[in-house]
Formats: sequence, structure tokens, C-alpha cells
Amino acid sequence: MNPIEYDQAVHGVQCHNYFDRNSVMTLIIRPCTAADVEEILPLMYSAGPDAFRYVFSVKSELEALDFLRTSFVKGDGEFGYMDHVVAVDNDEIVALVGMRGAQDNFKYTVSAAKGIFKFYGLLDGLRVVRRGLRFEHIVSPPHKGVLCLHNLGVKEGLRGKGYGRQLIAWFMQEAGKQNVTAVGLDVAETNPRAKALYMGLGFTVKSVTQGKLSNKYGRGVTHEYMEHSLP
Repeated sequence: MNPIEYDQAVHGVQCHNYFDRNSVMTLIIRPCTAADVEEILPLMYSAGPDAFRYVFSVKSELEALDFLRTSFVKGDGEFGYMDHVVAVDNDEIVALVGMRGAQDNFKYTVSAAKGIFKFYGLLDGLRVVRRGLRFEHIVSPPHKGVLCLHNLGVKEGLRGKGYGRQLIAWFMQEAGKQNVTAVGLDVAETNPRAKALYMGLGFTVKSVTQGKLSNKYGRGVTHEYMEHSLP
């Protein structure tokens, strides 16, 4: 497989073929495009279905999926394709991850507000904003010096095969080239399998925030904030 270079970069990271000496896999890591939306949507949603439904489902259980679809295609912001990359194996998208730094916090807030009110209208939009602010008491935006790994998802049926591990390893490698001292992430208490993966890769728990949010469609549970220091 020949190396592939992309003109588009995510957080200054040029995406390319990735080979881990400890694995037989060779994955293509590339930036997302709007055209990826239908393949990406279930991966992003799998990163936190309860939380997505708690914040973004107002009139129906799966309304959150419609909002994520619209946000991804729009491009910018926390759920936009511009800040996400995918792992591709044999022309199949197998995993997704987003990159977010503290420098993105303000623009993400502005983008989210615009997107929410455009999608939901004023009254439902205010409900979503209020829920989002409550959830941010559990999962806070990244702080200075940390590159946040978020919206990590692996395609159903391919989990446990090492794709998530490979994508995180690539993320760590690329984070080391940026002006940050650590990679951070949040993991729900309801996802012990993900926590075990992160701990196996060297992440340690820095704090635990209790979460007891719930509504008709979702919930915001306790999350642990984890970090991995960079050399």
C-alpha cells in the first residue's frame, strides 16, 4: 500500500497511512468529509448514546441522530466533519475520532448555539442549551495544554479487533507533534470496556464527576476524566 497524503489537515495534523509495529494492521487515517455522514453517524452516536439523547432528543428518542447528522455535514464545531478523522481498512471506514483543544472552546460554543437554534427553533433550542450546560458540569471542555480525544467510535461487528487501539495510538503519536503536554478524554461509568482500553494504553484517572441527570430519552451519568502525559 502506497503512502497517501491529504491536502486537508485536522488540527494541523496531516493524515496518512499508519502502521504499528506491534500489529499486522495498516490503516489509512484520513480527514472526514461531509460525504462520510451515513457511515460516520452510528460511530459518533455510539460514543455516548445516553448523553446524546439526554441533550439533543426533545420530541423523539432518535432526534439526537438527526441533529448529529446536520451538525456533521455543516462541518464546523464539536460534531462537524472538519475536526474528525477516520480509520479506513480495505476501503471500509472502521473507526472515528475527534480532536479538540482548548483553543476551540469559544468557536465550538458559538457554532453549537447557532446550530441548535437553527435546528430546534427558539423554545426547544433553549431546552437543549439548558441541558447542554447541565451536562458540561459532568464533562467539561478541555483546558489549556491538553488535546481532547472525543467522539471515539468503532464500527459495530468490528469491536475488539484492535481498531480503536490503533486509532488512539495514532492520535497519541500526532498529539506529540503539537504544543500540548497531555491527551485527555472522558469516559462514562457505564462503559467499563472503554475505560479498560484507555488504562491499558497508559491513561490514568484524574477526576470523577458525579452525574445524575435524566429525562424521558437519555441520561447524564458519572464520568471519569483521564489523561495520558506526553513526553
